[in-house]
Amino acid sequence: MTGIRITVWDGDEHELARAADLYAQTFAEAPYLEDASAARASFVERIHRYAITKPDVRLLLAWDGTDAVALALGTGIAAGDWWRGRMAALLDEDVLRRWFGDACFCVMELAVRRSHRRGGVAAALMEELLADVPYATAVLSRYAEAEAAAQFYAALGWAEIATGIRIGDSPELCVLARDLR
Repeated sequence: MTGIRITVWDGDEHELARAADLYAQTFAEAPYLEDASAARASFVERIHRYAITKPDVRLLLAWDGTDAVALALGTGIAAGDWWRGRMAALLDEDVLRRWFGDACFCVMELAVRRSHRRGGVAAALMEELLADVPYATAVLSRYAEAEAAAQFYAALGWAEIATGIRIGDSPELCVLARDLR
């Protein structure tokens, strides 16, 4: 991870544009195959919406010189949150109570440019993203077919708490959780 620096997004629109480009590029790859233009626009819109509607929003960017090479996004979620509501309808009540509780931290996105994968950038971003969040647990979802992501999260201590999850027309998802205490 030599030469990589991690920053917290402070509202700068130029930095957000760089993050959106990275997001679009990463999620246009398999297994996601998102339309890059739509993904970019959706990412920018979500960041602006989350900044005013969600607690504890954190967008971290990893830079190699002036190039944005990775990002991590997370927010607090509680009852009333769209994603949490979908999970509540699909998860066992004990699992929901244990990992989601009254509120938890949700890792919404993690994206790393192909040229910077397997070099510790993603792990450093996750560590920084979860540092000192005011929650006992964190949750995230990943595409079931994203095997590299499965191995990465397992190595960081995340546990699968549900598999075979679908939200609307989404691909099959796995839900993971991690104790932050």
